[in-house]
Amino acid sequence: MDTPNEPPYVFLAGNICLLIDRKDRRYLITLKSGDQFHSHSGFINHDDIVGVTDGTNIKSSGGSNFLAFRPTLAEYSVMMERGPTPIYPKDIGAILSYGDIYPGCKVVEAGTGSGSLTMALLQAVGGKGHVFSYEIREDFLEIAQSNILRFARLESEQLTLENRDIYEGIDEQDVDRIVLDLAEPWKVIPHAEISLRPGGILIIYVPTTLQLHRVWENLAACAGFGLIEQIELIERPWDAAKNSLRPSHRMVGHTGFITTARRISQG
Repeated sequence: MDTPNEPPYVFLAGNICLLIDRKDRRYLITLKSGDQFHSHSGFINHDDIVGVTDGTNIKSSGGSNFLAFRPTLAEYSVMMERGPTPIYPKDIGAILSYGDIYPGCKVVEAGTGSGSLTMALLQAVGGKGHVFSYEIREDFLEIAQSNILRFARLESEQLTLENRDIYEGIDEQDVDRIVLDLAEPWKVIPHAEISLRPGGILIIYVPTTLQLHRVWENLAACAGFGLIEQIELIERPWDAAKNSLRPSHRMVGHTGFITTARRISQG
């Protein structure tokens, strides 16, 4: 596992590298001895990056400068291979925060999709936690597994990927958190009521208001859940220059809604 535990962090063959040019164009590559990265500015030998430290300036054959960074999880998740549309970093951060995903947490997730949320959950639960991720589509599961393995600083042994339909039930018991990114998450609520420990949290992510209300209706009708909260997050980036500061022309406004509910002990 290639973690930057001891400074200075040095790129090794097999690492992923984020190259950024002077116009903030970004390129994600996997370093391989003998390979080259090509762009409009010429080429960079992978071997010229292997052995340098994170954050180094690399010059292409055409004389252009590129910064070489180890990508953050947020950067990687929007540039990696996709199956379905991944959950955006702004929503992932809220899911981790409002869902109170902590080190050592036992989490069930569905569906895995491209693996962006799965990786964030793995990073949050750490070496003593575990993530059980359900995905009904085998092709999506293969993409997610590849993405997760490529981002090699994760504790992948703390992950169980399951090619199955969570609508049919959840095997895991005494789960701390259940996170759902599904078309019909209300179908899982009866299973979540059984699998969650008392005080555990159910987190549901949906993109539309019709789904949001359907989720609330089913949670409100279930005696095993209380403290239902529903939020939408809007992200507004800003562009800064020497003589100006203004909202960005490009904005990821609405992406989805997050619902949380607490498991109530029947006693």
